[in-house]
Amino acid sequence: MTRSAAVSVAGAAVFLIVLAALRFELRSIDPAAVWAEIVAVPRDRLSSAAGLTALNYVALTGYDFIAFAYVGKRLARWRVMLTSFLSYAVANSLSLAMLSGASVRYRFYSRWGVTAEELSRIVFSYAVTFWLGLFALGGLSLLALPLPADPRLPRADLARAGGIALLLLPLAYVAVTIVRRSPLRIGRFSLPVPTPRVALAQLAVSVVDWVLAGAVLFVLLPRDAVPFLRFIGAFLISILAGNISHVPGGLGVFEGLMLVLLRGSVDQKPLLAALVVYRAVYYLIPLAVATAILVADEAVRRRDAAVRAGRALARCAERYTPRALAIFTFVAGVVLLLSGATPAQQGRLLWMGELLPLGVIEASHFLASVAGAGLLVVSQGLARRLDGAYYITATLMSVGIATSLVKGFDFEEAALLAVVLTLLVRARGAFDRRAAFFETRFSAAWIASVLLAVAASLWLGFFVFEHVEYSHDLWWQFELRGDASRFLRASVGAGVLLFVVALTRLIGVAPHEAPPPTPADLDDAARIITAQRATSPYLALGGDKSLLFDDERTGFVMYGVQGRTWVALGDPVGPEDRAGPLIRAFLDRCSDFGGVPVFYQVQRLHHYVDVGMTLVKIGEEAKVDLRAFTLQGGHGAKFRKVIRRFERDGATFRVVSPADGPSVIAELREVSNEWLAVKAGAEKGFSVGHFDEAYLSRLPIAVLEQGGRILAFANLWPGADRGELSIDLMRHRRDVPNGVMEALFVHMILWGQAEGYRWFVLGMAPLAGVTASPVHSLWNRIGGFVYEHGESLYGFQGLRAYKDKFDPVWEPRYLACARSWQLPRVLADISALVAGGYRRIFLKGPVPAKGHV
Repeated sequence: MTRSAAVSVAGAAVFLIVLAALRFELRSIDPAAVWAEIVAVPRDRLSSAAGLTALNYVALTGYDFIAFAYVGKRLARWRVMLTSFLSYAVANSLSLAMLSGASVRYRFYSRWGVTAEELSRIVFSYAVTFWLGLFALGGLSLLALPLPADPRLPRADLARAGGIALLLLPLAYVAVTIVRRSPLRIGRFSLPVPTPRVALAQLAVSVVDWVLAGAVLFVLLPRDAVPFLRFIGAFLISILAGNISHVPGGLGVFEGLMLVLLRGSVDQKPLLAALVVYRAVYYLIPLAVATAILVADEAVRRRDAAVRAGRALARCAERYTPRALAIFTFVAGVVLLLSGATPAQQGRLLWMGELLPLGVIEASHFLASVAGAGLLVVSQGLARRLDGAYYITATLMSVGIATSLVKGFDFEEAALLAVVLTLLVRARGAFDRRAAFFETRFSAAWIASVLLAVAASLWLGFFVFEHVEYSHDLWWQFELRGDASRFLRASVGAGVLLFVVALTRLIGVAPHEAPPPTPADLDDAARIITAQRATSPYLALGGDKSLLFDDERTGFVMYGVQGRTWVALGDPVGPEDRAGPLIRAFLDRCSDFGGVPVFYQVQRLHHYVDVGMTLVKIGEEAKVDLRAFTLQGGHGAKFRKVIRRFERDGATFRVVSPADGPSVIAELREVSNEWLAVKAGAEKGFSVGHFDEAYLSRLPIAVLEQGGRILAFANLWPGADRGELSIDLMRHRRDVPNGVMEALFVHMILWGQAEGYRWFVLGMAPLAGVTASPVHSLWNRIGGFVYEHGESLYGFQGLRAYKDKFDPVWEPRYLACARSWQLPRVLADISALVAGGYRRIFLKGPVPAKGHV
């Protein structure tokens, strides 16, 4: 089980346990009485809660001010305060796991000159600040306030031990800032240790933040209901448990523990009402304000683009949703399920009963719950930007709006669904992928979320109708006041829909994660490649890599899959303006299948930085300047010598065109087989060419012959506009004289020079230029060490020295991956792709002439 799946399962288990505890705590509470308590909350309490919420968000800006002091950067106060509010409003309401406030910070801070490295340190600083106060106050609460005697809670001695452990963490942090001055290194990042003054400020601001957050809920309770110190202890313990549980926003975990910890101190009905109002005041209202500001900011930024000025909301949604809209859709589905599990308001229901037949009301109630379950399912497709998911969601939303009105005139639910539907329609352009819904894997977190939502609706229904005695006749009772019967039938409808979806997924044909290219794909790829100045895209024609085209088939990404690693070879091929969309399309496809995306041997680094990938240097490529290459002078003497030696022996050089290729292909295979026999290995692939008649038939072949017999050959890659000329497959017979490949190299360089090409590409030297300096990252130090001391394994320095004879220009090549700690597995998977499997990595075989690995 993967770490993410384990976390999802653990979170689901905690949530289900809390549901059981909540049902036990609320078994004697009438939901109507709770609603009456919510409506009756006095205005002065609401005003106090709103004021404290505003004050708390002001205090939260201290997190960012301290972070800027930590990184040593200054920014206008209003900018820091605005960004801080927007970030916390989004992160608090949707939880960090769904939509992190870091993305909002990046949007604004990068605009105002904050670099990616500075932003990573800012994120580190405010994350530490968040936990410092929570650990300190939570630890004090566990030590000072005994937990109620309850078998569901830890024993007193365990609680005290936990309190001591939590309290030691912030003390240890402050102590480290006093005794340590050297930076901390985490992978390729260097994190300066804060000063003791900054550490104490972090602790103080965090403590104030958590006290204010608790005070918002405290003022919503009846006066003198519970002492503040006892309340804040229960609040902090509940918040801490909610964060540790990984349940989004601590929803359910926080409320359940508050009810347990304050039992006997506060009446359950006003406490439950206060918790509901607290969620609205502290979370939902700031989220609404932040959303309005983000939309307005997007509109202002786009005001100079006349075509897009009227689509500010759609452009904002395209950038931040589909995931956010998927969350809203999921919430809408939960609302429909919960509505189906609770009684309708009797006054409205009776009024609708006078207007419509009972059968219409019953069918609407059933369809509303089925639509709710459907929205839970289809939300996953929205997160993947599927156009089909968009149309299904729009249909289900419309059904939900209509049925909410018909089944009991629930205009509140209908309004909520209408708002989400409006956002969805305005963001139509974001859902542009034409992939099948069941083509890809469903994440463990999404499956767990669907199960939790359904479990919550079932729990709520059984809790609300606990007073109704169950009988088989309930299933067949159709009457206006038959809320319990409608709940049972609606739950079965929702369950059947989910069962059908699960069954369809289980019995469906497993899709190909990396489908082989069709002849039409190869023809389209060849058409695109011939327009490129770079020559490495010719590797796509080998047929051993999958090709991911854009919708217009003007560009593509070639890739292979090994385990969970998805390796795109080189930069996207095609027009420059298609590179970004193709990279995002590849990342989407990796996400569909839970793959780890990697881009191997890339140059256009800004595209990968833009999507948050880590760059690692893996070597350098050699390119000979054909305008400067010459056989004259002392430097060209060695080349003149090898050319003349083979000419004296009767060797000749020629380039066979693709049209004449069939006349020599049989002899080329003979030469290739001799080469493989000498090397005692099999063909490699992926980043190097292999002998394939269909592949070679598309390319010119350079041959060195003697007496009509081919001694050696290499296929040529001609770049557009005669920008580059390169080679891939180089093979020779077993009985050729020494220096045959060097002679072939020189002939090809001279031929390219005569044909007017600008560069001749000799290929990459792995790990060349990767230094082992102490100031570099761990990967650089390991790579530099292997380059210097691993000559017996591969011949790294020998390969570079051989290519250096031609006096080339060296250009760096990089690997882009999501996280640097994944590098060992990524490199092993790439080696397996090239070798044709893990078992063949260490088998002796032909070393690629171009030095690809």
